[in-house]
Amino acid sequence: MKSRTCFLLAASAVAAAGLVGCARQTTAEAAVQTVQAGVAATIQPDTPERYSATIEPIAQVDLAFKSAGIVERILQVRGADGRMRDVQAGDKVEQGAVLALVRPLDYQQRVDQAAAQLAQAQAQVAQAQAQVQQTKASFSEAEIEYARATNLFQSASLVKPQFDQAKGRYEAGQASVTAAEAAVKGAEAGVARARAAMSEAQLSLSDTSVKAPFGGWISARRVDVGSLVGSSAAGFSLMDTHLVKAVFAVPDTTLATIHPGQKQAIVLDALQRAVPGVVTAIAPQADPKAHVFSIEVTLDNPREDVRPGMIGSLALGSTRDSRPRLVVPLTAVVRAPSNPQGFAVLCLRQSDGKTFASAQTIEVGETFGNSIEVTSGLTAGQRVIALGGELVHDGQQVRVLQ
Repeated sequence: MKSRTCFLLAASAVAAAGLVGCARQTTAEAAVQTVQAGVAATIQPDTPERYSATIEPIAQVDLAFKSAGIVERILQVRGADGRMRDVQAGDKVEQGAVLALVRPLDYQQRVDQAAAQLAQAQAQVAQAQAQVQQTKASFSEAEIEYARATNLFQSASLVKPQFDQAKGRYEAGQASVTAAEAAVKGAEAGVARARAAMSEAQLSLSDTSVKAPFGGWISARRVDVGSLVGSSAAGFSLMDTHLVKAVFAVPDTTLATIHPGQKQAIVLDALQRAVPGVVTAIAPQADPKAHVFSIEVTLDNPREDVRPGMIGSLALGSTRDSRPRLVVPLTAVVRAPSNPQGFAVLCLRQSDGKTFASAQTIEVGETFGNSIEVTSGLTAGQRVIALGGELVHDGQQVRVLQ
């Protein structure tokens, strides 16, 4: 009610300003205010504005080949005539179905080659590990000999040349162990590289097939058996219609009547019925060219008889009460003289050939364009001051513009 009150006061202020010029009278006529008249009339509210919506699938993807080559096989399905044929637009497929296969021979050879390289790298690791064990065994003997020589040299029981020989054999053995361990690490790195190459080759082999990521309808097929395809070449289009989206656009003035989760029925002329749905997406910004906001309503489609491309219609929100309403111009409403929080209109009454303003307290309802509903206080056909009411007080004589 606060926003309606502000709107009414603003409308009255503008109307009063527009009549200031007309109010300038001679000194003798200063008490007579010039106004414009209106009539309390009955109207039939308009029905809600309808919008057109386009049906789209809940998901749609283009399926591309990851591995290049010659198409060797396309999924076979039974046609309406009972014969087997290649899958085509209009056929339904299950999730995981292999729609097409590129000749895998070249990719299998790469897998075999990678497997051989992996086996060779693993053999090199085993050989390097055996060398480490042998080197450590030799080093152990040199280590024992060096420890004994150290003790004898410290007790002056061994001459320095013999000690130096034992020390040299120890240090050489230690270097050999370090080198052997480094060779093992290098061989293990080779195994890691061979395994990565093996995984890549196996992935390329598995990518020779194009599989359906979800169950749905083939909407396009762009390859045949024998076609030469490159990597990333789109071979099929697949769409999921167990749910569908009704997409339409609204102006910014309508956004306030829509919110996510709102129930919204879509009428489909093709099916001659309304399909219940829920508002699931509202565009965060307007289209820069059309200046409208895109809205999506998700519809359950268990029978999948709602097809993408169908056209539907809808009326946003609930249907407005269509009973007749008594309305006056918005600019006719002023503050009630006896109640600053209430509303009134200034009715026009005749007396001795003169026209006077008579304040009448009213209650207001909904707005309809430039008019507002009067729920009590007036009857249809009563004349009221439509413009200039803010400049007139109860009982004042007025001149009505013709």
